Amino acid sequence: MANTKISQLPTFTGNTNGSFIVMNNSGNTESFKVAKETLFSGFSTNAVLPVSGSWTLSTGANTVSFTVTAGESYVMWVNGNIPSGIVNWNATVTLSNTNVPAIGVQYGWYYLAGNALVLTSIPSQIVGTAGSISTSAPAVLNSNTFTFGITNNSGTSQIVYYGYIKIS
Repeated sequence: MANTKISQLPTFTGNTNGSFIVMNNSGNTESFKVAKETLFSGFSTNAVLPVSGSWTLSTGANTVSFTVTAGESYVMWVNGNIPSGIVNWNATVTLSNTNVPAIGVQYGWYYLAGNALVLTSIPSQIVGTAGSISTSAPAVLNSNTFTFGITNNSGTSQIVYYGYIKIS
């Protein structure tokens, strides 16, 4: 298969367990095969492919959310960017089960000067202070659902994106 372009290869649709991936050394002078499982050992499926989605916000106040599986750790984000409107949120959390708080950190920000998108609330179930131990009760019934308040002052519907990567 010398000089075969990748675009000319057929797409594999079977089970990839035991498959090999071709890679070059750093000088591109030698090629090697490596088992897929070896290359990606230590990574969860979502670490390779983040989960992402979007919300379409109507004008005015909106309450939106996404849900993750309990018993895992995640890096999560929300990003909306329109003319005169930016909302950003990110968090790193560990969630044992749905009836206890998520332990971690979160940060939220919006572009006050533009005011087209306003982040009005962030998830209340994320607890934790650096260097301390928390014994807080959960602020919500299902702590694996992360809820946000976002006001859309742009005058038209807008899209805001969210996503997460499972890291455990």
